Amino acid sequence: MKLPLAIIIILVFQSAVFSQSRQDNSDSVRIRLLLKASHADSARKDYSSAVRHFYQYRRLSDSLLEIAKKKQMIEMESRYQTIKKDNEIVSREKNIKLLTGQNRLIDNNLQQTRLIRNIIIGVLIVAALLLALSYLQYRLKKNANLRLETQQNLINQKNEVLQNLSEEKDQLLDEKELLIKEIHHRVKNNLQVVISLLNTQSVYLNDPGATAAIRQSQHRMQSISLIHQKLYQSESRALINIKDYAAELVQYLRQSFDTGSRIIFQLNIDDIELDVVRAVPLGLILNEAITNAIKYAFAPGDGGLIEVELKCIDGNHLKLMVADNGSGMPPEFDINICQSLGFNLIKGMCRQINGRLHLQNKKGVLIAIAFPAEAPDGQLNDDISPFDHSEIAR
Repeated sequence: MKLPLAIIIILVFQSAVFSQSRQDNSDSVRIRLLLKASHADSARKDYSSAVRHFYQYRRLSDSLLEIAKKKQMIEMESRYQTIKKDNEIVSREKNIKLLTGQNRLIDNNLQQTRLIRNIIIGVLIVAALLLALSYLQYRLKKNANLRLETQQNLINQKNEVLQNLSEEKDQLLDEKELLIKEIHHRVKNNLQVVISLLNTQSVYLNDPGATAAIRQSQHRMQSISLIHQKLYQSESRALINIKDYAAELVQYLRQSFDTGSRIIFQLNIDDIELDVVRAVPLGLILNEAITNAIKYAFAPGDGGLIEVELKCIDGNHLKLMVADNGSGMPPEFDINICQSLGFNLIKGMCRQINGRLHLQNKKGVLIAIAFPAEAPDGQLNDDISPFDHSEIAR
């Protein structure tokens, strides 16, 4: 039913438009005819007819103009109404969208309100739990503080006792330090007394061999006395700087044998510190080796070079070498069967520091001893008897 009605309305509208168009065309033709008739009457000098035709022309023109104006007004009104309706439709659509957005915003606000409410409830629950935990922690901390305070009082009492013991220990250590210092000083003085006694005894001896033996004993005692003198002068009271000790021992032997500038001593010793148990054997070895080199390496009146070297070879072992560029030992010399006191003493002291002895008889004599930087298990061999054949390094 709606479709035929729309078709009828369209046809009626087209018929009206067609008829209006025909009417407009006939009016235009009539206006032109009236104007031409007025001009023709004027040309025939029929002015009354020309005026009547012109009046009809003007009236018809005004009528057409009024109709055109009305038509234009109707069209403008129609356009205005159409634009107004379009604007109303757009405004309604905007209002609908705005209302839809407001509804969404309201929904979002409601959801945020529910979320905030849930968060607040959760925060309150957590705050209540934290408060309960804080109270529990406070009680535990209070109990712990009481226990700590009790323990602190006990610790303070123990600290006072320990402080008193520490003061007593420091006092005992100071006394021990003084006693050790006094012991080294007295040992050094006693050795010097013995050296003086031997020196006095040598005055009353007529046998050159006995006098030489006493002199050798004096040198050996002096090598030990120097060690106790170093310990007395040292701050540690337990370790001896071998470099300084060897320099003083060489100086003493040079003065004792009055070598002058005839024999040159070359020392190449690392800055090594040893305890007294290891320093005494090492000092005796140095004394015997240097003394033998001074006495037997060079012909009377001749000079030469004596080298003394002490090095750390691999971090765990030390190596002592005493060498000269003298005439050397006789070809038939064998250290294994030599029974001289000096070589027996060197072999015995070498065994005491767990060392290996090596003797080289070529372009002079070289005595080399390699021994551990620290004794195994912190103990040294106190047996100073000579090495047997298997213990001598070849």
